[in-house]
Formats: sequence, structure tokens, C-alpha cells
Amino acid sequence: MFKVREMHFPDKVVLEHAGAFGDFLLAWPAFLSLARHFADRPVHYAVPSAHAPWLAPFAAPCPPELRRGLDARFAGETWPQALDGTLVVRLGLGRRPRLPDWKEFLFLQGMAAGRDVSPTKLYREALTKHGIAFAADWAETFRAHFGRHAPTSDTALLFAGAGSQDKAWPLPHLKYLAEMLRDHGMRPVFVLGPVERERGIVPAGGEIFLPDNMAELSRALCAARCVVGPDCGPMHLAGMHGVPGVALFGPTSPAQWGPLGMAIVTAGLPCAPCAAMTSGDFAPQCPRPLPCLAGITPEMVLNRLTRLERVPRRP
Repeated sequence: MFKVREMHFPDKVVLEHAGAFGDFLLAWPAFLSLARHFADRPVHYAVPSAHAPWLAPFAAPCPPELRRGLDARFAGETWPQALDGTLVVRLGLGRRPRLPDWKEFLFLQGMAAGRDVSPTKLYREALTKHGIAFAADWAETFRAHFGRHAPTSDTALLFAGAGSQDKAWPLPHLKYLAEMLRDHGMRPVFVLGPVERERGIVPAGGEIFLPDNMAELSRALCAARCVVGPDCGPMHLAGMHGVPGVALFGPTSPAQWGPLGMAIVTAGLPCAPCAAMTSGDFAPQCPRPLPCLAGITPEMVLNRLTRLERVPRRP
């Protein structure tokens, strides 16, 4: 097995991730840990452009020559010479990508067969095996760099969609919850990203927020009183900022994918969760919307928000 402490210290390090935003955020503590471990070497990142700002405090973009070397790995049967002296660390949920063997390539997998645990925990275990200390203060570090919960109003941000629509709460439920929140003096706001707009998921009769980028979403999250949403990337971002709220889970596992600090509400069906991965087709034999999500009533969510003291009780 590859051991960082058994290899010569690299000239530079590249941190890689090619997954969805929520998966990337679950890997963020490990990236911070790696950057600290190699703090006296240049650390670069190779991630989707939308994710790059979250690594900017402790890593730099790959220079063109290094980027070309990373791309060339997938085209040949040998490791590109441009990557000599470079430790490439890739975090991902699936199997190791089909790449040539190389002693300075480290793949950390965020899923393990038979283990219902967060990818963050699995990355931590893998780093420990390689002699790399895990950044136990990662949540505080994230908030120091990117902002922490500091509500300025009684806004409740409601997330209507998810990467897979089978993870989303039925829209009529979300609209009814918004009505109840208004009755309690709250200001419900539906948050729609590009995916929801493409799918035509636009709640009628309510206030809508269309963030232009993740930085704008971050600011809105920190200023909100609470959030409600399904298993999706923005809910992970809210949790990392320290925003309280309720996460609604159906086919996927809260133990694996639950956002940091969120209260979890499920329908309590014995068949759920039924999916280890958060993308793809879920429960093809089940009706739509999935009973494990449709069975979560707006009253259940409002009750949990009230218990969290996020919603004022009626006099």
C-alpha cells in the first residue's frame, strides 16, 4: 500500500476532485488536512471551476503545464513526465479511475461496501493510515474563511430540488410548509438553482431566490434563520456555515449523507434508505413521488423546526 511517509517528500501536491458539489464539500476537511500536511510545498487544485473558490485559501490553480500532465494520464499507458515529483491526491466516491500505476498517485475512496458512514469519516481514516493528521478544527476553519451563521431576519430558505429529483421533497409539501411558516411570522423563500430552473421546478405564489453563484448563496445562508431541504449540496453548504435546519431524507442514508448539524426527518419506512449512491435511479419498483419522501408531512417538518426554536410558537 502507498504510504506518504514512506515516499520521498514530493516537490508539489495536486488535490483532485471531479464529483458533485455536495460530495466535494464532504471531501473539504480532507483537502484542508492535506494542505496543512504539505504546507511547505506548493499545493495546487484540480477541481471544477465552481468548486475552486473553496480551496483558494490554501491551494492555487494548477499551472498550464501541470494541468496538461493531469489530462495526459487518461490518454496513455504511462504516467506523464510532466508529473514527475508531483503527488496527486484524488478523492472520490467510486472506484479508482482507470489510470496508469504510479507510486505518487493516492486515491482516497469515500464509500466502503457494507459501511453506512459519511465519506468524511472514510477520508479521515484513510489519511490516518497514510500518516496525515486530520484537521479536527475543519468546521471552524471553514467558517473563518467563508462566513458563519449570523441571521439578520426571519427568513427560512427552502430548497426545492436536488441532483436527482428522486431525492427531492414533493413540491406541494414544500409549498404548504411555506404557507404554515408565513402563518408563524416567518419569511419563506424558495431557492432555485440552474437544475431546478431547467426542470421547470418553480413554486407558484411564493418568493423565489435565484443565486448567481455559490458565494451569493453562502451570504444568503448565513443571513437566514433556518433552512429546509433534501439531500443536496446547498444543505451541506448550510451545515458547514453552521446554519440550523431540517434535512429531509428518503432513499439515501442520513448516516452517509446527512449535512453537518442538521436535524434529520424521515418518513420512517422500513425499506429506507435503499440507495448507497446519491445519483442514479432509485427504487424503480416504487411509485413517484417516492413514498419515503411523500410520507414526510409538512406538519412533521414544522414541528421539528419549532422544537429547534427556529419558528416562533403561536400565542
